Amino acid sequence: MLKSTRIRRTVTKRALGVLLASSFALSFGAPASASEVGATAHPSGCHYEVPNGKWGGVARCESHNGGSYRAVVQCKDSSGKAWEYVGPWKKRGWSYAYCQGDSKATGAGIDTRA
Repeated sequence: MLKSTRIRRTVTKRALGVLLASSFALSFGAPASASEVGATAHPSGCHYEVPNGKWGGVARCESHNGGSYRAVVQCKDSSGKAWEYVGPWKKRGWSYAYCQGDSKATGAGIDTRA
């Protein structure tokens, strides 16, 4: 076998190996870095309150920044027992947390996550 033929085969095998490795990375998903997908942060510009009627609590954030938020409400029933309830996680709009049974809201808050 000629020397030039051996070199060509070696180069072809290496090229094939690189091609297979890159197709594996594409088909099985290569890990993404924070710079590729963008870093997430906690929501900002948040507001929460107990609305009139004391039926629960509401929360909203102006910007989600890639994170999410939910309303938290502290409630007290007629026997004086305290309870805490949470609303659904949101990226926009109002999150509502409702007091259960005969309980009334005594305080509100917000949970955020990146």
